[in-house]
Amino acid sequence: MNFDMDQILQQTLSPEQEPDWRLNQKILQKAEEAERMKKQNHKRIPAAALVAAATLMFGSIGVFAAWKYMTPDEVAQDMNDEGLAAAFEGEDAISINETQEYGGYRITLLGIVSGKNLSQYMMQDDAGIREDRSYIVTAIENVDGTPRPAVSDEAYGEDPFCVSPLIGGLNPLEYNVITMNGGYSEDVIDGIQYRIVECDNVEIFADRGLYLSVNDGTFFENSAYQMDPATGVITRNEAYTGVNALFRLPIDASKADPAAAEAYIRDLWAEDEADTQAPLDETAPYAAREAAINSWTEEDFAAKAELLESQVLTPADGYISYRYSIASIDGGAEYESMTLESLIFEEGQTGLSDYRSYVEHEPDCSYVETYTRNEDGTVTLQIWKCPDVQSEPALQS
Repeated sequence: MNFDMDQILQQTLSPEQEPDWRLNQKILQKAEEAERMKKQNHKRIPAAALVAAATLMFGSIGVFAAWKYMTPDEVAQDMNDEGLAAAFEGEDAISINETQEYGGYRITLLGIVSGKNLSQYMMQDDAGIREDRSYIVTAIENVDGTPRPAVSDEAYGEDPFCVSPLIGGLNPLEYNVITMNGGYSEDVIDGIQYRIVECDNVEIFADRGLYLSVNDGTFFENSAYQMDPATGVITRNEAYTGVNALFRLPIDASKADPAAAEAYIRDLWAEDEADTQAPLDETAPYAAREAAINSWTEEDFAAKAELLESQVLTPADGYISYRYSIASIDGGAEYESMTLESLIFEEGQTGLSDYRSYVEHEPDCSYVETYTRNEDGTVTLQIWKCPDVQSEPALQS
């Protein structure tokens, strides 16, 4: 899925701010369409993530002095989104102001609003503009009173968080902010880190029970939470050694639309499954090159391509996650990625996977990721610079 992030960022960033790294995410069935966009020091960022851990210091739940925080409409105004600010002032907005503390962080859920065409900056992908959305505002601060790093500080992003709505009874790995076409806007004001998370409208699931999770790391951390298979109730994993706040979203069950919810569940992956089964468009740019590279063996890559980087990765909770940079792209583009191991390899498979991820295309070459599962269960990621080959025969092994 491809967001029109350049247009959004051009509208929201101040002139002196420049892109500093690029984000590439491939998760769950979304893996066939790698999402690549420039992450900026401020404003709208597509939801993405790396699994991380922190040490649990203590946990508590309660209502903190909400008056010290900006209100959701004020946060939206700071993001230069007058439309969303007006929505948070409207009668459909829900003010919550609940605070939880874990791992030295104080996390406050400020409010939520859902509806169509609320924001001035609508998400867009191959299916078109996503009009019907939920927007959730949180505030994160350090319990010890030290300010959170400003977005212009080098330390900004060193301790990232994943803020995601969850749906009772649905596997959080498959239904979270990333898979539900999410993103976020963020700023740090007076030492407090404010984030507006958005995704497809969750109100249709209100009768199932709705939650907001906040865990350390950039991806949703499955081990931080657990779901009762009988009731569908989601709870914190008390044994998780990290930040795993969990709030109930107080959305009235009368707002649920079971028919729309079932259609959403049915259709969420349908487009991606169709894409993975569709034949390669031979008229598309670089299609012939991809067709040739898709047939390459390990010997082909060694003989025909330039190896830029090789990493040995250890999968965690069924995920493969990594990061690297390519100096020859945009002055050193940095990539982060995460995907399910089961999407790359068959059960028990070792050796080079048939799955290749095309990071970038240029007129005379393509940058390609390959994945090899080793006998010890680790995965070797390699990044190759492949020339503008056509359908050449594979080298004989």
